[in-house]
Amino acid sequence: MSLSDANLRYLFALSQLAGQGRPVRSMEVADLLGVSRPSVVRVLHTLAERGLVEKAHYGKITLTPKGQFTVEYYRGLVDRICADFPSTGLELTPAQQRQAALALAAALPDEEYRRLCTQLPEACPAGE
Repeated sequence: MSLSDANLRYLFALSQLAGQGRPVRSMEVADLLGVSRPSVVRVLHTLAERGLVEKAHYGKITLTPKGQFTVEYYRGLVDRICADFPSTGLELTPAQQRQAALALAAALPDEEYRRLCTQLPEACPAGE
C-alpha cells in the first residue's frame, strides 16, 4: 500500500493514542502532531477510504485490523532503517533520523507489504 510519510505519521499517532483499542478523537491527534483539526479530518478521510481507520459518530476514530497491520509493518520498517543510520556517518538527532526513516519507508516499493497481506487475509481484505 502506497502511503505518504504524512499518512504514516497520522497512523502512528492514532496507534499511540489508542493504546488498548480505545477510540480516539481527531482533536487528540491534532494536539499530538501539532496540526490543525481540519488537517486531521482530511488525512483521516484518506485513511478511511483505504480501509485503515473507521470513524464512528461523534468523531471517534479506531484503527481497523488492516490499519493495525499497516502500523506494525511500517513501524518495524522505520525501526530497521533507523538502526542503520549510524552507518551513514550523518550527524542527525534521533528525531531527525526517525523523520528521515519515515520518509524513506513511505518511498520504498510496497511489494513486501502486499506479500505479507496475502498471508494474513484477516488483516488485509481482498483488493490489497
